[in-house]
Amino acid sequence: MNLMGEVLKRDTGIKMDHVPFRGAAPLVQEMLSGRIQFGGDQLSSSLQHVRSGALKALAVGNRSAALPEVASTRELGFPNLELRGWNGFFAPKGTPDAVIVRVHQEIAAAAKHPDVQKRMIEVGAEPSGSSQEEMREMLREQIAKVRPMVEELKLVVQ
Repeated sequence: MNLMGEVLKRDTGIKMDHVPFRGAAPLVQEMLSGRIQFGGDQLSSSLQHVRSGALKALAVGNRSAALPEVASTRELGFPNLELRGWNGFFAPKGTPDAVIVRVHQEIAAAAKHPDVQKRMIEVGAEPSGSSQEEMREMLREQIAKVRPMVEELKLVVQ
């Protein structure tokens, strides 16, 4: 949310203070307690609270089967807030190719298992699985979209 919060401020003129959190759990706790008015999070860590009524989903980055009634940021007129959520597995530089191939095969098999897919959908994730090259391409696309925003807003990693 750090970047997207700054983009939202820029694109709407909203005056708000940015409160950085170290992960989803503290952010969700602060929203549930009412100490902050809104925040951006992945569905996987907030969906249970949306379903219980404790949190209200205002928008999703991309339409989600988990919350079909919630409009996307693009549909609401905020195309710059549209980023694809993703999770990935990474290995340290120098990991032997044979190990990477084997780990990828096992992860791909697990991701296709019906029980795993069912659970992922329950928590708001949309299982897809991809090759290493598809992951690299997705990351290149995300960087190409985000880099100009980071540069324009003069954001720095702290």
